[in-house]
Amino acid sequence: MAKRYTLTKPQRAAAVLVAMGKSRASQLLKFFKSDELRVMIDAAHTLKTIPQPDLEELVKEFEAEFAVGAGLMDSAETMQKILGEALSEEEMFAITGRSHDLHPNEPELSVWEKLPKVDTDELVAFLGNESPQLCAVVLSRMDSKIAAAIIEKLEPGLRKATVARLLSSKDVPDPVLGTVENRLEEVFDLSGNTAAAGEGASRLADILNQMQKEVSDDLLEQLTPLVGEKKVNGVKSKLFRFEDIPSLSKESRTALCDGLSTEVLTIALRGADDELKEAVLSSISQRTRRMIESELEAGKAKASEIEQARKSIATLALRMAQEGRIDLQHSEEEAA
Repeated sequence: MAKRYTLTKPQRAAAVLVAMGKSRASQLLKFFKSDELRVMIDAAHTLKTIPQPDLEELVKEFEAEFAVGAGLMDSAETMQKILGEALSEEEMFAITGRSHDLHPNEPELSVWEKLPKVDTDELVAFLGNESPQLCAVVLSRMDSKIAAAIIEKLEPGLRKATVARLLSSKDVPDPVLGTVENRLEEVFDLSGNTAAAGEGASRLADILNQMQKEVSDDLLEQLTPLVGEKKVNGVKSKLFRFEDIPSLSKESRTALCDGLSTEVLTIALRGADDELKEAVLSSISQRTRRMIESELEAGKAKASEIEQARKSIATLALRMAQEGRIDLQHSEEEAA
């Protein structure tokens, strides 16, 4: 039994959890703190095969049940599986720095295997600014249905030249093909860095939210043929302005207005159209509504003050949406 006592306490705890099986161990994991789990995970990675007798003694010490079987093996992977069933993806990453993926060494997909996942409109937008030669190289390596859909959307002149290149295509030298693959991987972020892409959309949305609506709408319209409608829609989903309040549901408008002072609402509503005024005023109490309506008839405000008040309300709406307190998704029924 001497071997058993060479284990540290975290190792012994990890050994018992693994021996108990995923079902029982998962029930116990919720009683551990994140730092304790992290220590046990590290300990599990240091465990080697533990003889059955020693393991039985460990289980008895913890007064837990143990099913008779072979000695403990593959402790690290088993512990990973237990955690994977007991914890969410976010909790798993926060504790271990790893996801639920137990096979990190799986072969990497090629650019051509990843490319079909890119939105067709994005591919059309990209190829629309490229040479017929490059278009032919890319399309010749894609599924025929996807290639046909893209070719149909190309500008007539480019479409004709691309089809001609496809008809007379020859083997592409490896250096040239490698250059094309690198370009595609860079343009469409095929390296798998979707988080960075999402951050880019969020940063752009933050900037556009600070602009005049007419300017930002014009920019997005110009961006669509360059990056594709899907990416532009991703940015649009993160945009919100004071003028968008009528498109919110009644519940979201009420929750938003509850977090605002009467003064801010009054300033923001100056110069607003009737639909916008009613969307806001119908979301507050009758007493507050009468106060604001009275102020709107009597006083005035500078354009800069109105703009600042409206931006502060839009900022609050975005923050509340991130916290899950309101929904910024436009309701067709409400907006109609």
